[in-house]
Amino acid sequence: MNSNRRSINQVSKAAKALLLSGILCSGVMGVAKADSLPPAPKVESVRLYVFDCGTLVYNRPEFYNLTRDEVKDTNMSVTCYLVMHPKGTLLFDTGLSDSLVGRPLFENAIAGYAQLKFNTLRGQLADIGISPDKIDYLVISHWHFDHSGNANDYASATWLGYESERMEMFSDAAKKYPSFSTYATLEKAKFRAVRGEYDVFGDGSVRLLPTPGHTPGHSSLFLKLKNTGAIVLSGDLYHYEEERTLNRMPDREKSAGTQESRAAIEALVKQSGAQLWIGHSTEFFRLVRKSPAWYD
Repeated sequence: MNSNRRSINQVSKAAKALLLSGILCSGVMGVAKADSLPPAPKVESVRLYVFDCGTLVYNRPEFYNLTRDEVKDTNMSVTCYLVMHPKGTLLFDTGLSDSLVGRPLFENAIAGYAQLKFNTLRGQLADIGISPDKIDYLVISHWHFDHSGNANDYASATWLGYESERMEMFSDAAKKYPSFSTYATLEKAKFRAVRGEYDVFGDGSVRLLPTPGHTPGHSSLFLKLKNTGAIVLSGDLYHYEEERTLNRMPDREKSAGTQESRAAIEALVKQSGAQLWIGHSTEFFRLVRKSPAWYD
């Protein structure tokens, strides 16, 4: 507990100022009505949007077998992604709960991770003309609270995933977690259980990849964009860039499949020339182009 307290107390004055700004602005950050949204983009090729879905304030890289000296920033960004294809839309991960916007950081610590959020996923989607009913497919890389925090909002979409992950999400143990309520509606959603690689739109441009280890049914997403090239959205296959460069991982994942999943993804990256995006990397998030800008 003391180490967690020290972690939270290390939040910078700048972060505190941003938190105050979030609290002051939260009253005017309501979700726009559907009839007030701008027109949704019409695309002729695959387009990718990146959303700010929160921050985890954390200071225990040792859990990932890294030292503080080895990690540039122990905190973690939380990212969500919208894929737009001529045949439909796909939301990859839903981040920290939108209900956290405007709430104090110190009240929202889970297992040593303090949660910080300044804007809603729903609002960021609305900015580009996308309401929840316009999401055709939902993919959650895995069920943890920082990836499924708004899943209930998108339960009308067809949920694509692996049966092993669904079983874990709705196990008796998982239902005891407070975060269960943020995705509970998915239990009755239309679920398409996939096996192996899954070509979402049938043209090879958006492929769901099995990358078990962090959780039993953890998944990643391969995208082939016309101008940007190939990208792999890696979920929690890695948390820090240094995990990749130094070949580190939590002890429990060494025999759970993470090593094999990483090897498969690294081979795909080498073969395809894809960029591998680590969504929890604060350096990645600082440099990546955020919505309403996009990659195509």
